[in-house]
Amino acid sequence: MTLRILTDTAADIPDSLADELGISLIPLNIHFGDEQLKDRRDITGDNFFERLASSDVHPTTSQPSPGEFAEAYQSLIDDGADEILFVSIHGNLSGTLDSAKQAIELVDGARIATVDTRRTSMAQGIPAIRAAELANNGGGLDEAVALAEDVASRTKSLVIADTLEYLKKGGRLTQSQYVLGSMLRVKPILGIGEEPPYVTIATRVRTLKKALETMVNMANEDEIEWASIVHGQGQENAEIVQALMKPHVGEVPIYEVTPVLGVHLGPGTVGLHWISAKG
Repeated sequence: MTLRILTDTAADIPDSLADELGISLIPLNIHFGDEQLKDRRDITGDNFFERLASSDVHPTTSQPSPGEFAEAYQSLIDDGADEILFVSIHGNLSGTLDSAKQAIELVDGARIATVDTRRTSMAQGIPAIRAAELANNGGGLDEAVALAEDVASRTKSLVIADTLEYLKKGGRLTQSQYVLGSMLRVKPILGIGEEPPYVTIATRVRTLKKALETMVNMANEDEIEWASIVHGQGQENAEIVQALMKPHVGEVPIYEVTPVLGVHLGPGTVGLHWISAKG
C-alpha cells in the first residue's frame, strides 16, 4: 500500500517542507473582484500584501472545486498512490472539505479519506506533517486518520492581528466582537474554536508588547509537545515570540502566513500554534 497526504494551502506548510515530506498542496482561491488567483501559485506573500494595500476592492476567498480535487486525487493515483488522506482546513470556516468529499465519488483506484482538523494555518499543517511522516515510514490510511485526528484535537492556536478590520470584512467576526476588540488602546488576542463562534477573543491587553508576552505566557501554561510561529509581514514580532518561547521549548520555527489567510487577517499578523501533550 502507498499512502499519500494531501492538504490545502491554508495549512501554511511551505513548499520546501511539503516537497521534503511528499505532501501535496491544493490551492484555495483569492478573488479581487472578477479576477481569480490561485493561492501561492498566482500570488504569494509580499506581492499579495502589496496588492491588498493598494486595492480598492477587498478580496474574497473560495474553496477548490470538486473537479479540482478529483484532478489532485487522480494525479496522486497516477503517481502510484492507492491510499490518500486529505487533511482539511476547518470545515465550518471553508467549503473546502465539502469539495474534497464530493470528489471522492469522481475517481477510482484508491481508498480516500478526509480529516476535518477544525483548525487552520500550522495548526492544520502539523496534523498533515505528522501523517506524512507516518506514511513515509510505511503507515497506512487508517493509522494516518487516527494520528491526524489525535494531533488536531490537541493543537491550539493564538493569533494577534494588527487590526480586526479584515476579519470583520470577511465575516469571521461579529459586529460586537469587532467593537469590543477594536476599543481604543486595546490589543486583542484571538483564538480559533471548534464550535461557534469559530474566531474568539481570548483576552485583551493594552499594548502589542504586552500582547506578545501574554500570548507566549498563555501557551506556556500548557505542556507543549511542539510549536510553530506564523506571521504575515510581521517577521520582527515573530522573532520576539520566538525569543520568548526559546527558554521553554527551544528553537521554534517561523513560517509565513499564506495569502488566502492574509485576506482575513491582514498585514502585521503573528500567530502561535502548539500541540498540547495533555490533550
